Amino acid sequence: MSLNLNGTGSPSLAALAIVKGVRTPLDLMAVTQGEKMYWSFLSQAVGIIADCDLGTENMRWMGSARFTVGILLRLLGKTVYPAELAVKVDIGDKEAIKSAYREYRNQSQDISGKREWEARQDLNGDKDDSLPALRYGTVLQDVPSDWEKSSKPTLGNFYCGNMAYMSADTPFFAAALPSDNRMDMVDVDGAIPRHKAIEMMTGVEDNKTFDMDVVNYRKVSAYRISPKLRAGQKTGYISIDGERVPFEPFQVEVVGGLGTVLSRNGALYEFEGPK
Repeated sequence: MSLNLNGTGSPSLAALAIVKGVRTPLDLMAVTQGEKMYWSFLSQAVGIIADCDLGTENMRWMGSARFTVGILLRLLGKTVYPAELAVKVDIGDKEAIKSAYREYRNQSQDISGKREWEARQDLNGDKDDSLPALRYGTVLQDVPSDWEKSSKPTLGNFYCGNMAYMSADTPFFAAALPSDNRMDMVDVDGAIPRHKAIEMMTGVEDNKTFDMDVVNYRKVSAYRISPKLRAGQKTGYISIDGERVPFEPFQVEVVGGLGTVLSRNGALYEFEGPK
């Protein structure tokens, strides 16, 4: 989180950045699963990322290398994670996503200044502390008719998030913004050639994955995913903000500006964005 908001992993520099930080709205993600509801600020994962994060506990002795080894073993084995997916897409074209990001970035100084003024007004005014109602209902209700539905029997990776950096060296969501009222979604087919899959995973650190043809990158306002066990599989993994949740359908929608953080910029993450 410090890399995203402060541009540093140093505790001392992060402390200074917080002291001088600008109040910044942060979109949160409302997750419904069964009768439960969660709030997510970082990401949701189904597929190879969740599997390697949560399914490699027996390799913890390897340290951070366990994730790399887990990824390689699953890529070489062309492991797939079948699922049904329904999405409320806001921007589905990569060039349009880049254009929207550049426009937002060009306006960042005005956005930051306006938010500082609004923050001062909030200190003196009445505030409504009630949580907003879900626009799209819960996972127990029917999927809205205007969502894009697809069957993904060979899904390799499904990842949805709201920050650029998912860890110190993995800026997975190049076009993520703190409060654009959208989530960044990536899905990749598990049947792509092995060399393409390895190229994709090794390119994350250098911000090279956004334009790869095997990477489906979209800006979305809501989605529902129903993961399935593949033949012979006994258990599956779903990760929400790095924590394991039951392996069953869940639905997520973005709630604009519900959170508040302190950042250096006030409008952008400390990342260059899509190239």
